[in-house]
Amino acid sequence: MEILRVANLSFWYPDEEKTAIEDINLSVNEGEFILIVGPSGCGKSTLVRLFNRVIPDYYGGKIKGKVFLKGKNIRGLNKADIIKNVGMVYQHPEKQIVLEDVEREIAFGLENLNTEINKMKRNVAEAMSLLGLYKIKDKTTTEISGGEKQRVAIASVVSMDPDILLFDEPISQLDPISSEEVLNSIKKLNRDMGKTVILIEQRLDRCFDLADRIIFMEDGKIIAEGKPNLIPKIIDKKYFMPNISYIFKKAKKNNIPVNVKEARELISDKEFNITKECKKEYKENIIEVKKLRFQYEKGQKTLNNINFNLKKGEILAVMGENGAGKSTLFKIIAGVINRYKGQIKIKNQNIKKLDVKQRIKLVGYLSQNPNDYFGRENVFEEIAYTLRNIGEYEEAKVDNIIKQFNLEHLKDKNPRDLSGGEKQRVAIACTLVTEPEILILDEPTRGMDASAKDKLGEMIKMLAEQGKTIVLVTHDSDFAADYADTVMLMFNGEITALGQAVDILYDSLYYSPQVARVFKNKCKIIKSEDAVEVLKEI
Repeated sequence: MEILRVANLSFWYPDEEKTAIEDINLSVNEGEFILIVGPSGCGKSTLVRLFNRVIPDYYGGKIKGKVFLKGKNIRGLNKADIIKNVGMVYQHPEKQIVLEDVEREIAFGLENLNTEINKMKRNVAEAMSLLGLYKIKDKTTTEISGGEKQRVAIASVVSMDPDILLFDEPISQLDPISSEEVLNSIKKLNRDMGKTVILIEQRLDRCFDLADRIIFMEDGKIIAEGKPNLIPKIIDKKYFMPNISYIFKKAKKNNIPVNVKEARELISDKEFNITKECKKEYKENIIEVKKLRFQYEKGQKTLNNINFNLKKGEILAVMGENGAGKSTLFKIIAGVINRYKGQIKIKNQNIKKLDVKQRIKLVGYLSQNPNDYFGRENVFEEIAYTLRNIGEYEEAKVDNIIKQFNLEHLKDKNPRDLSGGEKQRVAIACTLVTEPEILILDEPTRGMDASAKDKLGEMIKMLAEQGKTIVLVTHDSDFAADYADTVMLMFNGEITALGQAVDILYDSLYYSPQVARVFKNKCKIIKSEDAVEVLKEI
C-alpha cells in the first residue's frame, strides 16, 4: 500500500533561478526501506524535507508539483498531523536539540503533542533502550559527545512513534560500534515494527544492502533506482556504490559484491602471496605530549596520562568510540582548551607561550561542526576572514583554495545555505588557507561523498609530502586506511594503541576497514588501491 507519493515535483530556494530538485516522481510503499544516495549538493536533503513540509514552511521558496501523504496532499494537512506521521532526524544534531537535559530532550516532541504522561514515560524509556542512552540520561546535552547527540536526536523522533522515519546521514558522526547499533535499530524499526524508512547516507558500506530499494540522485534529479545487488552492474560512479563494490568493479570482475560477506565468498578459493609494506621514515618531532591530563568541571577524567610524539610530514588518524577524548585532546593541542595538566610542545616551544598569530600559523584546526566557522555573507569572505585578521590577505590565495576544493560555483553563496558536504569543504578550506604547519581535522569526511573524500585524501597526501603534519580525528576506517601513515586508538581517555596504520587496522575488531575484512587471513592489506591490484592478479 502506498504511503507517500511525489508527483512532478520541482523546488527553487528563495532568490535562486536554478532548481534544487527537478521533476521528481516517486512512490514509497508502507513498510519499505528506501536509501537515497548521490553526491553532496545533489538535492537529497531538499527532497526529504519536502516530505515533512519543513520546505517550504521554514525555508521558503517556490514549489511545483505535489506531495501526497497517505493519499492526502501534504499542503492541506495541519502541522500536527504531519509530525504524527513523519519524523525526521537531521544531518546535524546540534540543530535539532532544544533542551539541556537528555531525558527531557527525548520527551520534548511528545510534550508538544500533549501526550498522556504514562505513555510519554513509556515511549521515552523504550526509545532510550533502543538507542543505548541510559548511561547518559542524566547528563546535559551540552556535555555529551557529537555521536551521543546524534543518538539523542534519533531517540527524540522515535519516541513520537511516527509511521514514516526520515534519516539524513544519521551515522555521520558515529564510531563503528555506535554506527552498527544505530543501523541495527533502524533495521529493527523497519523490519520488526513495520516503520517506513527513508535514509540518506554517504557511508554506503554500512547500509547499502539493508535497503529494499535504492534511489540515485544527481543534479537535483532521480537518474536511476533499483535493488542493491543490481546497482553495481549498471552504475559506474564511485559515490553511487559501496567501496567494496567499486573495488571489484575497478578490478574488472564480473561478479560485484555489495558487502563483505559476498566479497569473501568470491575470493574464498583464491590464494595470495602478497604483502604491502608502506613504512615512512621521519626525522623531526613536531609535537611532543607528556603526562597530559584533563578533566571537565563535572564528571570523571576525560584524558589520563597521555604521552606521544608526532613527526613532521606524518599523517595520523585518531580513532575510538564517541566520548573517548579524541576531540578534547586535539582541542587542547590546537589551543581551543587552555586548562590542562602536563606539557605540550610544538617545535620545541611550550604552547602556553605562543600568541594567537603564532598558533594560527602553526596549527590549523577544523572542529566537528562546520557551522562553528560561518559568520560571513559568502564563501569567499568566509575563507578570506582569517587571512584578513592576521594581516596576510591576498585575493589569489583565496581564489586558489576555492579552486582546489571545487567551490568556484559557490563562492558568492552564504555558507549556511550549502549542503552538509559543501559546508565541510568550505570549513576545510578556511582551515587550510593560512598554510599551517600542522593541520588537525576533526571528522573531515562528515557528509562528503566518495569523490570529495578522494580529492581531500589526495590533498592531504600532497600536503604531507610538502612537510605538513596532518591529524585526522575520524570514524571513517576506510578513509584512515587509505591515507593515514599511523593510527592512534583511544578509549576512556587513554591511548590504547599507536603504530603503523596497517598494523593497527588490519587486526582491529571494529575499526578495520572493509578491505581488511575482505582479505582477512588472505593477505595483509588495508588500502583500496592495493585491493584493486590484488584482485586484478586473480
